[in-house]
This record gives sequence, C-alpha cells and structure tokens, in this order.
Amino acid sequence: MKTRIILSTVGAMLFALSLGDAQGTEPAKPTTDRVGVYDSRIISFAHFWSEPARKERDAQVAAAKTAKTSGDTARVTALDEQLSAAQKRSHLQVFSSAPADEAMAALKDRLPAIQKELGVARLVSKWDRTALKDIPQANQVDITDRLAREFNPDAKRLQTIEQMKKSPPLPLDEATRLMQAGKL
Repeated sequence: MKTRIILSTVGAMLFALSLGDAQGTEPAKPTTDRVGVYDSRIISFAHFWSEPARKERDAQVAAAKTAKTSGDTARVTALDEQLSAAQKRSHLQVFSSAPADEAMAALKDRLPAIQKELGVARLVSKWDRTALKDIPQANQVDITDRLAREFNPDAKRLQTIEQMKKSPPLPLDEATRLMQAGKL
C-alpha cells in the first residue's frame, strides 16, 4: 500500500513536470497587433540634425572651449570624452543598426499620441530581428517617415534620408571595427 502511494505521488509529480515542460516549449504565438516598424538609422539621423540636438551639441562644445580657456583641464577632458562617446554612438546609430536610443527618448512624450494616430500597439526597429520574429509582415506598418518628421528635417536632410533608404546598414560588428580603426 505504501509503495502504491509513493508510486502514485511520483507519477503525479512527473505528469505535472511534463505539463510544465510542454508549456515552456510551446512556440510563441504570432501577435495580431499592428506594430510600427522604423529604420533606426533614419530616426537617429533626423534627431542628430534637429534643432534641440544641435543646440545641445553646441552648448557642450562651448562649455569645452570655456573650460579650455579657463585652464580647467579636468573639465575639458570630461567634456571631450562625452563628445567623443556621443559621436561614436551617433555613427553606430546612423551607419549601422545600433538602437536609436537618444532619438526615441527625445520623442517619448509624443510617442503615445503617434501610436494612437497610426493605430500601432508598439514600436520596433526594423533591424531588431528578434523582436520582429513573431510579428507577421502583414501586421508591420512602416512608420519611419512619420517619426522622422517629428524632428523637422530640412530639404537637404530629407534628400539624405531618401538616399539612406536605398542601402542597408553596415553590420554592427563591422561598423564597430571600422570605428575603432578610425574609418567611420
């Protein structure tokens, strides 16, 4: 009798474990939501040339010049490092597939209204293959131009954006290597 109870308990535990395993190995169900897909390079480029971003860069450069004039070498070094890091991030974002973090952060207050306007549940970079894996092509809506317009690009930048659309980004590892070699 004791053996039968133990075997029943062990059997029930194995059955429960097998259910848990089956649930964990089930393929993810594709979403039925419309998802806004954007080219992160273009959004980063448009943001880089936007008036607020230019003013911020100009202020950093002016602060570095002021620090240099006043002999504050520690501040000059810190500002130079910040500017250099920002330039590297920008190059990876514009020439490769690095996420457009700064640009999307600049839009964060406007994104809910844009998503509602376009009828999309969420936004995903078109280079984020993992996030797009379970989203059927029919549910993907290209919102690149709509997001870029938020940064008010001038005619020259719009022309560059059109050219950017015609070519794929550099693979991120290649762009990183080129940057480290001083060629990007």
